[in-house]
Amino acid sequence: MASIEQTLREVVWPRRGLRGWAAWLALQPASALFATGVALRNAGYRIGILRAKRAKIPVISVGNLTVGGTGKTPVTLWLARQLAADGTHVAILLRGYAGEARKVTTVSEGTGPLVSVDVAGDEAIMLAKCFPGVVLTARRRIDGAERAQQLGCRVVVLDDGFQHRALARDFDLVLVNGHKGAVLPAGPMREPENALRRADAVAIVNKGEESFAAHDNVLAKPTFHVRLTPTAIVEPDAGCWQEHPLTMLAGRRIAAVCGIANPTPFYATLRRWEAQIVEVFEFSDHHRYTQADWQRLLRETRDIECIVTTEKDLVKLENFPFARGKLLALRVTPEVENGAALLAMIRQRAGLDIPGGK
Repeated sequence: MASIEQTLREVVWPRRGLRGWAAWLALQPASALFATGVALRNAGYRIGILRAKRAKIPVISVGNLTVGGTGKTPVTLWLARQLAADGTHVAILLRGYAGEARKVTTVSEGTGPLVSVDVAGDEAIMLAKCFPGVVLTARRRIDGAERAQQLGCRVVVLDDGFQHRALARDFDLVLVNGHKGAVLPAGPMREPENALRRADAVAIVNKGEESFAAHDNVLAKPTFHVRLTPTAIVEPDAGCWQEHPLTMLAGRRIAAVCGIANPTPFYATLRRWEAQIVEVFEFSDHHRYTQADWQRLLRETRDIECIVTTEKDLVKLENFPFARGKLLALRVTPEVENGAALLAMIRQRAGLDIPGGK
């Protein structure tokens, strides 16, 4: 049985068939109410009724306008790594979605996760495994920025921060993927497209299902192109992740398992690398896997060579005792066209190109 999330994404938002149109029309009043709330909140910040708090160190936000699926976390990781490449002490800060922590939590100080995925959420743990620097979660992002400053960090990269206006930022990078529509719940938009006026730069994200040219010259903002490219297969091994070449997928009978907002590019990538997908197990975004899920996967993949999932799902699934070599994940890395220009713009705005700057 399809989840509500899947039904919205596949039937209602694209208005597929009579059922999709009927549901889309029925949700219009709710979308109008949501849009009014968003507009009033933004107006409050614009005229000063609501005020953003400013951290003592620069804050760079990576965000989007739609619900999930634009590659915010991989781009956040790319940006944090680039900023840290010259020795700048960088912190990645997330809300900790689907995690149990309510206060500021230090997920990593650069040597891997210090807390469990249940505490911090899947995206924070994934970043802690991949980024050799500070990773924090905080419901009140200003508190997280203050902790980063206390830990000696010079800059904060905020994952999924565009709508979190309570924390002032020095640079807003907004990812778009060409998908438009109504605001929630009748469509995938968190805000109308005119919210891009607040952005400092826009990154058009391509996952292989559409061309860059379809988006060119549509925005009056500095615009960059990002291609999310598969780079490796990852295997958990004694708490560490080992990389293997993508060619190991060729000809193998696999089960695809994922709990992400838009799994279509994930399946397409597996097929492009000639994997034979014989079973698909699709869960809701940020799904918390249970013992029953694990037993079902073992039972229904008994005659399948391996299970291939995403890195976000791997941080949860690796806690179950799969046979060695059975559980793998696809690693995706951003390729940013004119990335040096984007980094120069961010560094200049944040004062990181000035010795002893902010």
